[in-house]
Amino acid sequence: MFFILSKILFFLIKPTFWILLLIISSIIFKNKRKKLLYISLFAFWFFGNGYIVDISYRMWEDDAISVSELDKTYEYGIVLGGFSEYDNKKDRIEFNDCGDRLFHAIHLYKTGIVKKILVSGGNGQLINEGYLEADWSKKFLIECGIPTEDILIENKSRNTYENAKYTSELLSDNTENLLLITSAWHMKRADLCFQKFNLNCDKFPTDYTTKDKQFDLGYLFLPNSSSYEKWETLIKEWVGFVVYKIKF
Repeated sequence: MFFILSKILFFLIKPTFWILLLIISSIIFKNKRKKLLYISLFAFWFFGNGYIVDISYRMWEDDAISVSELDKTYEYGIVLGGFSEYDNKKDRIEFNDCGDRLFHAIHLYKTGIVKKILVSGGNGQLINEGYLEADWSKKFLIECGIPTEDILIENKSRNTYENAKYTSELLSDNTENLLLITSAWHMKRADLCFQKFNLNCDKFPTDYTTKDKQFDLGYLFLPNSSSYEKWETLIKEWVGFVVYKIKF
């Protein structure tokens, strides 16, 4: 039930949903049309502004670190799912913007920073079609030359809370010397959950928002479609973090 309610809540907080609702309201409530249209226009510009959303991401994200800054060896590099989908017709994995989670884990393994890779991720959809991210990720890792004995998977989780819960059960008493690998914008919520289950992890944030973007007039002032999607992800993290804080 909590999983279903969280999916509904995350849909309702989408900026595009509220912009559409404001426009519809301006049509229905004629006496407030002008005010609602102004608010709609401002919301359209604000949530579409790339500069504003990037600043918001950088304020929220954990600071990125380089591989050279890791001065110890970890028993497990724990990779959180949500970085891929599987094309069953083509029999191949398709990575999204979070693919760096797995790529960095491979690099950390190859350089000897992590001894083993643990992938935590099942199916996060309301309707589970049987495709489990950890399963196809294991196949990909093996094809990349990583021995089967150095790969551990957890394929039951549907969200970050369950990532931590099932990973703790899988690792049992091995709760030290762990490296948590996930997106920089996701790290705070993930770390909160893993601490709840007494998994004391160092952090390796990936796909973070860079600070050296080219500042031009379009970037500073004009809306762009990708910013709305980025806001949805960030607001989801904020709400999820607060919900988990209350839940814990």
